[in-house]
Amino acid sequence: MTLNEMERELKRFKDIEAIVRLRSLYCYYADLKDCDNWANLFTEDGVFETDVFGVYEGRETIRALQHLPFAVHYVANPIIDVDGDRATGKWLLFEPCTFPVGKKRQPVWGMAKYEDEYRRIDGVWKFKRVKLMSHTWAPYEKGWEKERIIGQSKKKPAKAKAKPKARAKAKRR
Repeated sequence: MTLNEMERELKRFKDIEAIVRLRSLYCYYADLKDCDNWANLFTEDGVFETDVFGVYEGRETIRALQHLPFAVHYVANPIIDVDGDRATGKWLLFEPCTFPVGKKRQPVWGMAKYEDEYRRIDGVWKFKRVKLMSHTWAPYEKGWEKERIIGQSKKKPAKAKAKPKARAKAKRR
């Protein structure tokens, strides 16, 4: 490996580590409900897109979002690809959290995937787009097998009829 190749590889590793830190700060500030620092992780025209909770465009719109009363974001399995000042990332999310339901609070198991687009702006990595795709937001007491998305009961699949066992016929000689 040449010196130039080693320098490029070191730069790529440093970029990946900066993006891992960006995602860690995203989780940290979201859990603290620190809207200002959380929103500042996005580009001015950043997008926060979710399949269940809506799409929010622009840093100021993102800043105004209400965070959950309680949440602990655990992210894992990052897949990060860097191309110059642009990058993409995929992550898995596990999030024990609390949803406000009327005047009550509902403990929930959250599991989802993130697909992110990043941009390096003035040497700093930011979120261009965060796309959250839900696996489950299930009430704690029911679990994800009984109610995959809170408020949407899971339909029970029809039971398959058992097929009679085929009997082997013995050949007589």
